Amino acid sequence: MSANSVTVLIPTFNRAAFLVEALDSILAQTRRPDEIIVINDGSTDDTIERLEPYKNEIGILNQDNSGKSAALNKALGVAKGDLIWVFDDDDIAEPDALETLLGLLASDPDADFAYGRHDRFEVQPNGQVTWKDTGYWRKSPPEDFLFETLLDMFAHQPGMLVRRSLYQKAGPFDESLIRSQDYDMLLRLAQHGRPAPTERILFHQRQHDLPRGTAGKVVEVAERNAVWQKNDRKIFAGTFQVLPLGKYLPTNVSLTGAGMTRRALIRRGIVMGRKNYWKEAGEDFKSAARISDPPLTREEITDLRQMFMTKYGCDEYLLDRDVQKLFFDIKHASPVGKQMAAAAARAMAWRVRFALQSGKPLLAFKLASFVIGLIAPYPHILVGDSSPSTRS
Repeated sequence: MSANSVTVLIPTFNRAAFLVEALDSILAQTRRPDEIIVINDGSTDDTIERLEPYKNEIGILNQDNSGKSAALNKALGVAKGDLIWVFDDDDIAEPDALETLLGLLASDPDADFAYGRHDRFEVQPNGQVTWKDTGYWRKSPPEDFLFETLLDMFAHQPGMLVRRSLYQKAGPFDESLIRSQDYDMLLRLAQHGRPAPTERILFHQRQHDLPRGTAGKVVEVAERNAVWQKNDRKIFAGTFQVLPLGKYLPTNVSLTGAGMTRRALIRRGIVMGRKNYWKEAGEDFKSAARISDPPLTREEITDLRQMFMTKYGCDEYLLDRDVQKLFFDIKHASPVGKQMAAAAARAMAWRVRFALQSGKPLLAFKLASFVIGLIAPYPHILVGDSSPSTRS
């Protein structure tokens, strides 16, 4: 293949009707891919029959049902393109998505992958289409992409074009993960490569209630979030152990001096707190509170204000007495700790407003009492759930 050749990988399992729409959108690109591989992960519907009209334009790999990670690992082993575009079997690409991604890489030769935004749509039973915006999205400078992604995933594979050499550095997809395989891979790509972003919508993400997972481990819609959180926590248990502290800083900042160590500890604590690993977060925050005397920087305060912008049952853990005690311990650790607690309290204030707007006055009162306790000079009173904490 020529330089900058592109291989599209589409893993699929029992999504025949959606798959052909996804394929049509790939074949309609203003810059056609050089290779398209559909990995049929043991589908039992009419996927093979639906692919018959495309047989002269795509390659098909068949395997026993083993999951998305195994399908992608198999395809990466035979892909010929210099650049890899992993596309989901239920999404639809914008016609100029590939052309845009290639343009980003051409404009930034040092970039190892390019990514852009998406919007979301849902087809109602009557055929009416409902559109939504991107949802969670961060306007992240390239040098801070890893930290922003550690906070939460906002760049998705159907909107990404990745150099095959970067996938080789990152290693294979984790086949033990039923969900969050793409998040795990994105974190590894971000550790080894530089991104080139765009604010443009590159694909349309379909929202639907069909099962996820594999034939042996089906994830129904009612349990989707719980399984997703479980797999995310598995990823971050390992991340805390192996990711060097300096990686939590922007790539243009080195881990030199007490000030940078303090900021890195604060950032790692924020990440672990957002994933509901409060024991680890608390250790980092306490270390940060004691490590350096100068007041918090504007950057550190900005970081701390992101602590509670999370999808992991935030109100629940803010009412947990062990979590509340953690913040009061930080408050009393040092003058810097008092600043950290005050910054956390300001970050919590919007959750109080949201509780009121959602018609939950009791929750708003409890959260407000916690906020006041963190900024008030008098001794604190725990206002949350008195049951024993089960958090790690």
